Parts: sequence; C-alpha cells; structure tokens
Amino acid sequence: MRYYFFELLACPECKSDNLELYELDVKEDKVNLDAERIKCKEKCSYQRKPAGEVSLDVCKKCINLDVIDGVIICKNCGRWYPIIDGIPRMLNDKYRKYHEDVEFLKKYLNKIPSDIKSLMKIPNINEK
Repeated sequence: MRYYFFELLACPECKSDNLELYELDVKEDKVNLDAERIKCKEKCSYQRKPAGEVSLDVCKKCINLDVIDGVIICKNCGRWYPIIDGIPRMLNDKYRKYHEDVEFLKKYLNKIPSDIKSLMKIPNINEK
C-alpha cells in the first residue's frame, strides 16, 4: 500500500477516518509519478503531520515507498486491519476471516509496540 492512498481510507465499520498506520515492512519500489500531483491533500501518513508541512522533496521519496506488511487501527472504534502483501484488508466484521487475523497476530504481535497495541481490540489468539 502506498502512503498516499492512506488518506483515502475510512473504517468500514464506524466510517471514521481517524486511522493510525503502523508499518512492519516497507520496501522501496521506484515509480514514475509526478510527486506534485500525488502529494497528499490533508495528512501525510509517511511523516505523520499535516500535508502542508511536508516538503515536495519528502513527497518525491514517499511515492517510491510501499508498505508491504502493517496494521491500520481505527482510533474511533479500536478495530484493526492488517496490511498483507501490500493490500489493506479493510473488511466489515462479518466478512473478516478470523484465521487470517490470528495468523497475522501470531506473526507480528510481538513486533507491534505497546502504545499501538493499546489502540487495538485484539482477540485472544489462543482460544480457537
């Protein structure tokens, strides 16, 4: 997932755009895009600050970065959504695959800082 897509997302459950991104694996992948046209409008998720405070030089670097694995947390309702192989898995609860969530947590939970974990509604992965 490219950083510049992040500001387009909203929680599928509560519809809030108050989301937190935590990257676990980021790769550089050069693209031929005009950074001025791609530049974020509201918030730069790469720098975690308002887009107006971010220089075009930072945007030129950012457009070449791809979040391969990570987690998106809704700060409004506490739901979390994995990013797996560059794809944010932002599904309503009824469409989520519990076993995929558990596998993701088993792989990455110990790599997620406690301040990020505290925002997440984490199921007991030892139950099922």
